Amino acid sequence: MSVLTNQAVYLADGAEHAIRLQLREDKSEATWRTTVTAVAFESASALVTVGLEVFPNVDTPLSPGRPGLVRDLVQALKPRDGAAPLTLATQSVSTEGIDTLIDVLCDPARRMPVIVAARPLRPDPVWSQRMAKAMPQCAGAASLYLLADTEAVDAFREAIGENHRVAPGAVRTFLTDVDPAWPKDASRHRFLTMARMSDSQDRAWYGLARTVQRLSTEAPLPEALRNLSFPDDVGQRHREERQAALAAVRPSDELAAIRKDVEELKALLAQADEELKEAARTAKLSERTAASLEEQLHTAAERADGDMEEALRALDDVERARAEADVLRRRLREAGRYEDTVVVEQTPGVPDSFEELWERRGTFEGVLVTADKNKALDLDGADRARVWAAKAWSALRALDSYAQAAGEGFNGGFYQYCTSDHPGAGSWPLKQLATAESETTMNRWGAERIFTVPKGVDHSGRKEMQAHLKLDSKGSTSPRVYFLDDTKGVTGQVIVGYIGPHLTNTKTN
Repeated sequence: MSVLTNQAVYLADGAEHAIRLQLREDKSEATWRTTVTAVAFESASALVTVGLEVFPNVDTPLSPGRPGLVRDLVQALKPRDGAAPLTLATQSVSTEGIDTLIDVLCDPARRMPVIVAARPLRPDPVWSQRMAKAMPQCAGAASLYLLADTEAVDAFREAIGENHRVAPGAVRTFLTDVDPAWPKDASRHRFLTMARMSDSQDRAWYGLARTVQRLSTEAPLPEALRNLSFPDDVGQRHREERQAALAAVRPSDELAAIRKDVEELKALLAQADEELKEAARTAKLSERTAASLEEQLHTAAERADGDMEEALRALDDVERARAEADVLRRRLREAGRYEDTVVVEQTPGVPDSFEELWERRGTFEGVLVTADKNKALDLDGADRARVWAAKAWSALRALDSYAQAAGEGFNGGFYQYCTSDHPGAGSWPLKQLATAESETTMNRWGAERIFTVPKGVDHSGRKEMQAHLKLDSKGSTSPRVYFLDDTKGVTGQVIVGYIGPHLTNTKTN
């Protein structure tokens, strides 16, 4: 069954100020509700939003896509996001249009992402095919631009700076509040290199549309839409019709006239009954929406508390490291080694992505990473990728610190190391460490936990790993780092066999 309703808000002079169209589709697997809301202003401008809600009737997970209505509205309305026009196809930018593009990126009124791609130096079929598929899916959720040639690429780099540039063949998703003057701001704006865009085995390009659609969905509504309320037109109309019907009933000696009035009243009551049932259905769905939002709020609050705890822990580690560095510098000065107290080389910070982490994984001599590269890089498509990448780096650092201590004679495993006061220990929170999986998990999904190792560790080149570090505890992704302690074995290292999304267990939905 499908039900289409509409509501309107009028100004004092009778002009229509806002309208809401809502289509509810009751199907066996779920109830789908699509809502289009528009608010008009005296300046002849308007705000339009499209929302899709899914209320499952079964336990099978559903993956709702973006309503096709969005593309139709973009094509018909020619909307703008601040200074940026929203189009179905990418807008070609030559050197003359670079200043306008910079204005779009830095526009404080912009609410949605901007995708900037650069044409490759040489034609590449894979790149072209992926762009042709991904960009239409981003329409309405981001403004789309294509640097037309190398001159435009160079002009863009000169205008925005080296850190925020888009190299030939690369695709960058710029979030709001771009700050070209701050180098670290560049890491907020995810990019895909030409190598990944043209690699037929790399799936990262799938995340382009998913990312901008998610960002568009999560963006807060403008105040005019957020504070909009519609009157109860159904209830008001029902009351007016009932009053009119009662007023029409008059004393009559003719039996036929009385029967006619009774039939009209029955019809009105039947209509009112249907309207009340529809109102009850709408109220029930609203309750489910409110419960879902409450659950999301609770999850967000828990995650914020966890992030705060992580930040305080990281701050404590930084302060401890600074204090140790100050002590060492003072000892060097007392020994007359003044030149050794100054570090000339700029040391890199934590990686901003799993792609950068992968490139720097050889930094740790005590850790051997045999994990599937694609599984790790797929995490870059998530909104918390920067947080996870930083935590994964801390995890590798802690494992490396343990491996070095084990090589120097530390007596105990990684768990004991994290609870020790070993000098220079890079520890890991115990509540984010699991040394083994449950028996049920291993009986049912143990095959998922067999990873690549050197042939010297196992002749098959594969070995079971149960110990893992938790990079997050909320959400379906909740990445994990699985490792095997081989510090007393052939390699003398900790072997990291998996970096990726949460594997199946008894709590997996």
